[in-house]
Amino acid sequence: MSDITSLDPRLLLAFVAITEEGSVTRAAERMNLTQQGLSGILARLRDRLDDPLFVRTAHGVIPTPRAEVLYPKIITALESLQNVMQENAFDPSKIDVTFRIAASDYALYVVIHLLFERLRKLAPKLKLVVVPLQIELLADQMQKNHLDLALTVPEFVPDNLYSSTLFTDRYKCAFRKGHPLATQKMTIKAFCEVEHLPVAPNGKSIHGPTDIALAQTGHSRSVAVAVPSFLVAESLLAVTDLLAMLPTRLLKNCTDKLFVTEPPIVIPSFDIVCAWPERVHRDPVNIWFREILRILIGDQ
Repeated sequence: MSDITSLDPRLLLAFVAITEEGSVTRAAERMNLTQQGLSGILARLRDRLDDPLFVRTAHGVIPTPRAEVLYPKIITALESLQNVMQENAFDPSKIDVTFRIAASDYALYVVIHLLFERLRKLAPKLKLVVVPLQIELLADQMQKNHLDLALTVPEFVPDNLYSSTLFTDRYKCAFRKGHPLATQKMTIKAFCEVEHLPVAPNGKSIHGPTDIALAQTGHSRSVAVAVPSFLVAESLLAVTDLLAMLPTRLLKNCTDKLFVTEPPIVIPSFDIVCAWPERVHRDPVNIWFREILRILIGDQ
């Protein structure tokens, strides 16, 4: 058997192009090569097969008897190679897997309806399972194949995971309509005197960006109750005189129930990222899913 380890596929493609075009010039244009470049490839192929392959005529070139025999075989070989290369071609409509993501209620609120709608259209067989984000267990869940992706803030992403920023958001003051603060100018004094409702996802600390920003001005706030969920905070605000700092994307559809205003201090914005483990870094489904998320956020 002839050694194929050094075979350049361009030799076979050039052979097919010349055979079908009947002209070295037209074949060179078809392959986006110079005529000199294609002639060099043809010379290599002739040497390898020990046959002139093509004979010049007044109207171009015609294949030799050996070339006529080789043409259908080379076509079959190239088609087989193409099929092999396309076996791993990614087709979302054929995905039939269960994809598991962990996320905070806020992150899901921003993307879930758009995500589900897009997945049903592009990958109707894909089954999506969403679980609560457990920060302390995240790395272990990822490594043990319990999760494929997580939506969270950068500070909750373990060092051994990949991550990519999806979007940036910022906080605004929110309280019920009819709250005494609704008729006042939001000063630092008024802000600190009202009781606050912070969101503490991991429950370990209620000290967050708002407290850090206040401390830099020599102030502090009074906390009445802390909850692990932004959506719980939203519903609690509607029936109390508490104040909460909530993300603007969450507040877009809450203006009928809540009064929303700018805080009297500068509170840094925050990022939401998607995170994933090494084991799925090059997985076509995970790559596609991450791209869908990126496109969805970009469309908003």
